[in-house]
Amino acid sequence: MTKLSTRIGDNWLILTHMEGTTWRLQVLGDTPLEAEVIAVDETEAKESAVAATVERLNNEGAQVRAKPIQSWNSVITSRWDSRH
Repeated sequence: MTKLSTRIGDNWLILTHMEGTTWRLQVLGDTPLEAEVIAVDETEAKESAVAATVERLNNEGAQVRAKPIQSWNSVITSRWDSRH
């Protein structure tokens, strides 16, 4: 499972590839948001996630601007114990 994150303003976007063309978008911030993104590939999913988030935040009066190129990072999806 691919899981990526980026930041827009005070909001974290987490994009998770579910299966096929389906991605789950979670926005963590003052106004939590969860949505489904349908995209042919990872690049399109990222672009759609950023566009949807900026539009939603702007509709709420936040006047957020996203950089044209977002830096996405892999999300660690497993746990480890440093005591071993």
